[in-house]
Amino acid sequence: MTIMKPEPGGWRGGTGLGVLGIVWFFGTLTLGYLGVANGLVFAGGTSRNAELAQVLIYAALTLGFGAPVVGLFVAMNLGNKAGTVIYGLIVLGLATLVLVMMSKDRSNHVYKQDPPICTAPPEKALGVPGC
Repeated sequence: MTIMKPEPGGWRGGTGLGVLGIVWFFGTLTLGYLGVANGLVFAGGTSRNAELAQVLIYAALTLGFGAPVVGLFVAMNLGNKAGTVIYGLIVLGLATLVLVMMSKDRSNHVYKQDPPICTAPPEKALGVPGC
C-alpha cells in the first residue's frame, strides 16, 4: 500500500519572504527618512550629525537594493513561484531605474552664464547688449 503525498506547493518560505518584503519596504523608508532628517541643513546652519546621516543613507541604499536580490535568490531556491515573480519584478524595476538614471544626458546640468539684463533707459536701449 502506498501513501499518497501532496505535491510540494509553491508557497514554501512565503512567510519569511513576506517579512523580508515588509522589512525591505519600511526599513528603507525609515533609514532614508532618518538619514535625511539628520543631514538636512536649513538656512546655512549645520546638520545634526553628518556622519550618522551618511551611514543611514548608505544603509538605506544597501537595504533598498540588496533585500530584493536576496529575496529573489531565496524564492528561487525554495521553489516559491509567487515570490520569484514578485521579487523578480522588483529587481527588474530597480535595475531599470539604475540604467535609466545612469544613461541620462547630464550635459544640460552645466551652469551657463545668465543672459545680460538691459539696464539702459528705453531711449538709449538701441545697441546695448540684452536690450
